[in-house]
Amino acid sequence: MSVERILWEEDATGLANLVRKGEVSAVELTDAAIARAEATRPDINATAEPLYDAARVRAKTVDPSLPLAGVPFAIKDLGIAIKGVPTHGGSRIPAWLA
Repeated sequence: MSVERILWEEDATGLANLVRKGEVSAVELTDAAIARAEATRPDINATAEPLYDAARVRAKTVDPSLPLAGVPFAIKDLGIAIKGVPTHGGSRIPAWLA
């Protein structure tokens, strides 16, 4: 089964279990999630600040013993800010840095 298909069919705990068992890597899941985000970007533009390089770096060093190890996720920038990352607050106003 392709990694893209696994990403569609499994929930977060299922994905983490596959990473823990070594059936799929965190890097593979991250790349599949990035590909999906980029494929939908022209239509829905849901990713205000892509952090793809940072995600790939973190995926290489994930601790598989953690409960949701290797599961890619996105952070909505409403009420949450990440140091050094422009925060848009879900609007067109100029971004600010935390």
